[in-house]
Amino acid sequence: MKTSFRFQVSSFKLKLVALIFGLMLVSCHSGTKKTEPATNSDESGVAKFVFSEEIHNFGSLKAGELVSFTFVFKNEGTKTLTITEVDSGCGCTEVIIPDKTIDPGQEGQIQVIYNSAGEVGRQLKTITLTSNAETPKKQLMIRANVTNEIIEINS
Repeated sequence: MKTSFRFQVSSFKLKLVALIFGLMLVSCHSGTKKTEPATNSDESGVAKFVFSEEIHNFGSLKAGELVSFTFVFKNEGTKTLTITEVDSGCGCTEVIIPDKTIDPGQEGQIQVIYNSAGEVGRQLKTITLTSNAETPKKQLMIRANVTNEIIEINS
């Protein structure tokens, strides 16, 4: 008889704990919505690209050289900046963006790798970024003066 009494007490405790837990869950979702203060990801704000440099000059290169540069920018807006599309313009330019979502006040990076193989003369390459920024299209440029002995000899 003691065994069944212990089972009844344990069952009662289990039911009591479940009831208290259930009441706590219900009280947390009582239907009133708390207003959260505005955060950095406030969707009513504006995202804003601010670059430390928008044009980079690699200077003189020999055809076939592979060079890279990292553009650094800051989101000086009040909304999270999201880069949605990147157009490098040609196959000679590769763009690497480690993080396409940048919170307000944070910095981001855009690495551009330029392959000068097959190029000759003054080069100007444009990278176009599309985002949710105040100005949705942003252009970055790289420049180089490429010497190509094979093309120059044959011309």
